[in-house]
Amino acid sequence: MRSEDNLQPFLVAFPGGEGGQTVMLDPSFFTGAGEVGLFLADLARHYARAFVQSGRARDMEDAIEQIRELFDAELDTPTDEGEGGFAS
Repeated sequence: MRSEDNLQPFLVAFPGGEGGQTVMLDPSFFTGAGEVGLFLADLARHYARAFVQSGRARDMEDAIEQIRELFDAELDTPTDEGEGGFAS
């Protein structure tokens, strides 16, 4: 990952049309595609914890399993190609 000097957003997401979302990315934040996997795993754990704390999941294991199930399904068979792209 980049140095913490001169921090700028590397991912910006906001609501898109028809209930979707638009995501803009700066790929220079990561040194390689493999590092993105670590980021996505960390993000999944943060969301899982938030769902447990808000009562939307009974425990971390349940929340992670729900996230993993849909993540794998979406990677295998995308429901759409998404919107957004590279943000410089």
